[in-house]
Amino acid sequence: MADRELRRMHRAELIEIIYALKQSEDQLKAQNAALTAQLQDRQLRLESAGSIAQAALELNNVFAAAQAAADDYLHSVQASLADTNATAANTLSQARSEAKRILEQAQADADSLKAQAQQECDAMTVAAAQKRTQTEADCKAMVERAEQEVQQRWQAFDHKANELLDQYRSTDGLPSEET
Repeated sequence: MADRELRRMHRAELIEIIYALKQSEDQLKAQNAALTAQLQDRQLRLESAGSIAQAALELNNVFAAAQAAADDYLHSVQASLADTNATAANTLSQARSEAKRILEQAQADADSLKAQAQQECDAMTVAAAQKRTQTEADCKAMVERAEQEVQQRWQAFDHKANELLDQYRSTDGLPSEET
């Protein structure tokens, strides 16, 4: 506003302007608080995200289950050994080769899954770190801009208010135009 317009305004109008500027400052503070809360929420979500590494560790249970299944199968074959040595020897040979094949297949599958899970985990970790860095940078920039804007508005308001008060004080000592 021009200085002339400010001089012509009544005290009530000037107070309204001051009140509007104060409300604007309060809104900017609320927006700043909301952005800070959003940043904290994103950080909590990143920390609570499940780890693929845990899934890779659970693959070790697959090996134990496969070994247990193979052991159970061998015990049942040995129990039937009493019936016939020839049938038992053949069955035992088949059971061992099948167990070995199952274990080799399970080992190959587990190694493949473990490598894939590790790659996905590494990629997700890198992506999460990049997103976190970008989000923190964005939030920091937004907070800085908001703080600068609040500071600039406050300085402008303070300057204008001081000018108005100085003008008001200087006009109090002047004789009125009616005399």
